[in-house]
Amino acid sequence: MPPAPVLLRTERLTLRRFTANDAELAGLHHVRTFFEEWPDHIEGAEHGDVEYAVTHGAWAAARR
Repeated sequence: MPPAPVLLRTERLTLRRFTANDAELAGLHHVRTFFEEWPDHIEGAEHGDVEYAVTHGAWAAARR
């Protein structure tokens, strides 16, 4: 049985120069864009938060 997908997660990471292209080059895929209320304002929050993920299989294949 293959291993279950692994979700790498971080909260409230602000990287101004990190783009969707960078995520794809790192092997991540866009899961969703969502809007949530946070106690502290971060510039650009009106554009939403994004979630990216990579499965263990995709990660392992990229390391070969």
